Amino acid sequence: MFISTLVIVLSFSSTHPTGIDAIAPNLVEADDSAWMTWIEPVNKEKNIIALKCAKFEDGEWGDAKLVVQGNNFFANWADFPELGIAKDGTLFATWPQQSGPGVYAYDIAVARSDDAGDTWTLMGTLNDDRVLGEHGFVSLVPEGDDSVRAFWLDGRAMTGDGHSGEGGGNMQLRTTIINDKVQKSELLDDRVCECCGTDAVIVDGKPYVIYRDRSETEVRDIAWITPGASSNIIHDDNWKIAGCPVNGPSIDARDGTQVMAWYTGAGDSASVYVSFPGKTMKISDSIMGRVDVVVVDKESALATWLEPNGGTASVMLAVVRSDGTVAEADVIAQVSASRSSGFPRIATIDGGVLLAWTSQDRDKGIETKYVQED
Repeated sequence: MFISTLVIVLSFSSTHPTGIDAIAPNLVEADDSAWMTWIEPVNKEKNIIALKCAKFEDGEWGDAKLVVQGNNFFANWADFPELGIAKDGTLFATWPQQSGPGVYAYDIAVARSDDAGDTWTLMGTLNDDRVLGEHGFVSLVPEGDDSVRAFWLDGRAMTGDGHSGEGGGNMQLRTTIINDKVQKSELLDDRVCECCGTDAVIVDGKPYVIYRDRSETEVRDIAWITPGASSNIIHDDNWKIAGCPVNGPSIDARDGTQVMAWYTGAGDSASVYVSFPGKTMKISDSIMGRVDVVVVDKESALATWLEPNGGTASVMLAVVRSDGTVAEADVIAQVSASRSSGFPRIATIDGGVLLAWTSQDRDKGIETKYVQED
C-alpha cells in the first residue's frame, strides 16, 4: 500500500520518447505496462502535426510509434487524443480532426492497430453525423475481446457558436462500439457541459462514463451513466455557471473499489474533491483543478491536480484514503500557469505510478516520472 511519503525513483526527462514542442500527453494502463499518446509538430510552416504513441514497460520507454500525421489536426490543450486497448491487445486511437473552416468544426478520427502500434489503419470518424460542429473529449474502455466502447461529447444538435453565447441547441453525450468498424452511435444525455472532458471505467462488468452535466438552470455538476440506464449526479455541488469551465472529472476502478475526482467552483469557492463510495472529501482549494485519479488498493487512491504557484503552477500528487484522510501533497513538477500546461496524467504500473505532463521547457516537450512507494 502507498503511504504518505512518496519517492521519485526515476525521471525520464532525458530519455522519454517525445519530441520538441510535444503537448497533450495521455496515459492508459495495460497490465504491467502503460501506453502514452501525444501530439508534436512535424513541420510548423505547413502546420503538419503527428500523433504518436509509446509503451512504458520494465522501467523504460519503448520507441515512439507514429499513428498518423497531417495538417488537419484540431490541436489544443484540453481535448487530447485517446488510446483504447481491447482485451486481445488491439489498439484503437482517436483524435480531434478539423472538418470545416469554422473554429469549432471538427470530427473525431479513429484508427486501429493489430500489431502493437507498428502500423495503423484509418477507420473514418467516431461521430456518425455530417454536422460541421464540435465532436471530442473521448473516453475508451474495453468491451469484448476485440472491441472498445467509446464515449464522447457530440455537438450535432448545436447551432452557431455555443461558446460565445450566440448559438443554440445542446451538447450531447453519445456512445458507440468500435471493432472492425465504428458502430451506430447511441444518445446517452441530451444536455451536457460543452467542453469538459469525460472519463470512463468498467464497474461490475459494465462501462460507465463520468462527465459534467448541464441542467436547464445552468447547474453543471458531475454525473455518471452506463448505457441503458439514467444518469446520476455523484455529488450535489450545485455549481451554477453560465459557461463551460473546461475542467472535466476523472474516475478509476480496481478490485471492487472505485474512486472519482473533480473540480468545482460552487459557492464562489474553488475546490478539488475525491469520492470513494460513501465518502467524499475536499483535497484542495486549487483554482486550477485539472484532476486525474487512480485506485491504489481497496482503501486508497492517488490524485493529481494543478495548483497556482506565483507565475507557474505545481503538479500536485497526494494519497487519499477511503476513511477521509488525505496525506500531505507532494510537488512533482512546476509547469506553466497558462492553458498550455494542459492536464497532467497518471497511471498505475507494477507497484508504482507513472505521471506525464507538458513541460515548461518546450525543448523537452513532455516529461514523465515513475513514482514508487517508500
